[in-house]
Amino acid sequence: VDVDSLTLRLSSTISSRLVNEGRFLWSHELASQVAQPPLPGEPTTADGFSPQVTLTNGLTFGKANFLDRRALPDERRFQFADTMTYATGKHSLKFGGDVNRVRDIDDNLFTGAGAYTYGNINDFIVDYVNFTSSGALRAANVTCATLASPAANTRLAGKCYTSNYQQGFGQPRFVFSTTDYSLFAQDDWRVTPRLTLNLGVRWEFEQLPDPYPALINPALPQTANHPSDKNNFGPRLGFAWDINGDGKTSIRGGYGIYYGRVIGSTITNALINTAVVGQSQILSSVNPATTTAPIPAGNSAAPIFPNILATAPTGSATVNYFASNFQLPMIQQGDLVIEREIARNTVVSASYLFSFGKYLPNFVDTNLSPPTSSARINVADGPYAGVVWSFPYFLGAARPNTAFAQIQEIRSNIDTKYNALVLQANRRMTNGLQFQASYTLSVARDDGQNSTTFTPSFSAPFNPFDQQGEWGYSAFDRRHKFVASAVYNTNFTSLKDNKTASAILNGWTIAPVINMFSGARFTAVTNSFSPSGVFGFSQAGGLNGSNGSLRFSYLPNNFFHMPPTKYVDLRVSRRFTIKENAKLEVLGEAFNIFNRTQVTAINNRIYNVACPVSGAGGTCTATFDPTFNTASDLSNGFFFRERQIQLGVRFEF
Repeated sequence: VDVDSLTLRLSSTISSRLVNEGRFLWSHELASQVAQPPLPGEPTTADGFSPQVTLTNGLTFGKANFLDRRALPDERRFQFADTMTYATGKHSLKFGGDVNRVRDIDDNLFTGAGAYTYGNINDFIVDYVNFTSSGALRAANVTCATLASPAANTRLAGKCYTSNYQQGFGQPRFVFSTTDYSLFAQDDWRVTPRLTLNLGVRWEFEQLPDPYPALINPALPQTANHPSDKNNFGPRLGFAWDINGDGKTSIRGGYGIYYGRVIGSTITNALINTAVVGQSQILSSVNPATTTAPIPAGNSAAPIFPNILATAPTGSATVNYFASNFQLPMIQQGDLVIEREIARNTVVSASYLFSFGKYLPNFVDTNLSPPTSSARINVADGPYAGVVWSFPYFLGAARPNTAFAQIQEIRSNIDTKYNALVLQANRRMTNGLQFQASYTLSVARDDGQNSTTFTPSFSAPFNPFDQQGEWGYSAFDRRHKFVASAVYNTNFTSLKDNKTASAILNGWTIAPVINMFSGARFTAVTNSFSPSGVFGFSQAGGLNGSNGSLRFSYLPNNFFHMPPTKYVDLRVSRRFTIKENAKLEVLGEAFNIFNRTQVTAINNRIYNVACPVSGAGGTCTATFDPTFNTASDLSNGFFFRERQIQLGVRFEF
C-alpha cells in the first residue's frame, strides 16, 4: 500500500464576529498484491497457478480469489470543505459545505484462477489423487468419498467438490468516479443562562457513476439502473437544561438523522458484473452435479479438478444490479440524559439511547421462482425432538431465466433497532481517587443485517420472498455490559511525621479496569445437505433451493448466545523523587490478571440432516449434533489473551 496526501487549511478572521475555515485535501492511494509462486505439488492449471481450494473446516489454499490485485484501488481524492462561524447575541451560527471527488482505477479479476469448495477433506483427497494419477481414478469409475449430499455420492472422482465451481472472466481494468456533496447549517442558541438549544440540518448526496453503455445488458434492462438519492436531509436537535440553576442537576438530549454511503466495492460489482460477453466481468458458477442422467459423470459443463474453464458456460453468469428505488443507509439516533452531582467532582447519570437503522443494504437473488412446496424434516432428538421442521422449498431444476445463474438485486430494505439504558458514575481526580463505572442494558434486533463489503455469491436471506422471516436478535446484541476503571494515588498525610511509613506507603498508583459483558449472539445452522432426493431438484441448490443460508429456520436468527466475557486488567506503579527535576517510576501491568479463558467462537451446528438418495423417496431426518454450543475457539489471540504481565521503569528529567 502506497499513500501520499497533502492537506491545506486556511483560517480567516473576517471580523470580530465572523470566522471562516477552508480545508483542502489531495491524496493518492495505490493498493496492490500478487499471488506467491505455487508450492511443490500444487496444480498449475490456472496460468501457472493453482485454483483456490476451500475446505469447510476453514482451510484455504491455492491462488486466492481476490488475486492478482494490480490495483484495487488506485485512488485519487480531491476534497474541499468550508465552514463559516458567525456570533450574534445569544446565537452562534455555523454553515458550510463539502465536496469530495474520488477517482478509482480497479485492476482485478475476481476468481480469475477459479475456485473449488469441498465439504470435507476426504472428497478433496479423491479429486487430488485423481489429478496426480492423470485421471486414473475417474477412468476406473471411482466415486467420491463422503459427500454430504447422498444424491451426489455416486459422482465420479474429479467432480467431488460440493459447492458450485466459480471462475471469473472478462476485462480486469475499470475506471469510475464518485462525488459526495454536503451542506449544513447549525444554530447554537443560548436561550437563557440555564437552557441551550442546538438546531441544525445537513443535506448529503453521493453521486454515483453512470453505467458504462457497453456494459448495459440488453437482456437485463435493470443493469442500467442508476440510483440517485437526493432527498437526504438530516435534522439535528439538541438541548441542555440546568434544572435548578446551581449546575448540579441537568437534563440533556439530542436527536439526529444520519446517512451512510454506498461503498466502492458494491458500486464496482454493479457496474461490471452485467454478463456482457467481452466487455464486463463475468463470475460463473457451475454445479458439479446434474439433474439428468448420467449422474455419475456429473455436469458436463463443470470442470474436473484442478482444471479451469476456457469460456463461461451458458447460463452460469452471475449478475449484480441496483434496485430502482435504492436509498442510502439512514440512521436515526437519539438520547436523553439526566445527570446529578452527588459529591464534589462526582456525578451519576441515567441515559436512554436509541439507534434505528433503515435502508441498509441487502443482496437478494431474483432469478428464482416463488417456492411452490414445503420441505418437511423430522427432528429425531435434541432440544427440539419430535418437531417437524418445515420451510418453503424452491422446486424446479431450472432457473426462470436460464441464460443466467444468480441475478442479484442490491436492495436497501434492512431495518435495525437498538434501545439501551445506561447508568454511569464518574468522579474526577479528587483526594487521590478517580473512577468511572457504567452499566448498559440493551437490546438490538434486525431483519438480516450483514456487514458484507461486497456482493456475496449467495442469497443473503433464507427465503428471498420473505424478508420479515429474517427478523430476530442482531449479531451485535450484547444484553448486559459493565465497565469500571479507577485510579488511586496513595498520599497519607497522617504519615508525614513517620518518614519510613510514608516512604513505603505513599507514592503508589493503583489502576484496575474491569470488563464484563454478555456473550455474542449466534445462529443455529445445519450441515450442508441437499434434500433434492426427497423433495425434487431445486433451482439454485442449497438447503431450500435458494442458495441461501444453512440456518435452522425453525428458530429465528441469532437465537443463542455464547458465554459472557469477563476480564480484569491492573496497573501498579511507584514514583520516586530523586531530586526536584528528576523522577523515577517503576511500574507493573497485568492483563487478564485472573487468567480467565474467554469463549470467542462456538460450534453452531445444531442438527445433522440425512436424506435418502435420489429417487428413493422417504423422509429426511435431523439428528442432534453433540458438539453444538461447545467452544470452537478460546481467547482469540487478537482480542483476548492468557494472563500477560509486563514490568517497566521510566526516568523523567
